[in-house]
Amino acid sequence: MIEQKQSAIQRIQVGVVGLVVVLLFVTLATMVLDRVSDSPQTPGTMDATPITEMKKQTPDEPLAELGVTPVAKDESASKPMGATPPRGRPQ
Repeated sequence: MIEQKQSAIQRIQVGVVGLVVVLLFVTLATMVLDRVSDSPQTPGTMDATPITEMKKQTPDEPLAELGVTPVAKDESASKPMGATPPRGRPQ
């Protein structure tokens, strides 16, 4: 009977200590994130254009900004220069 009571008290103590540790970590993370968001940006780390202005600008050619350009398919480009059609089949 006494062992059950000691076991229950120990489990309660471990639970409370666990909750305190989690609360401490959350508080510490909140303080770090607040300090990072409040600090001014150091020069050279980001562009001078704020994010709000970047959202307002619409790209003229989004594929060109990504480095991808569409290629127009040409009939002459699809057939190799030296290729000849198989014999006996009309084109």
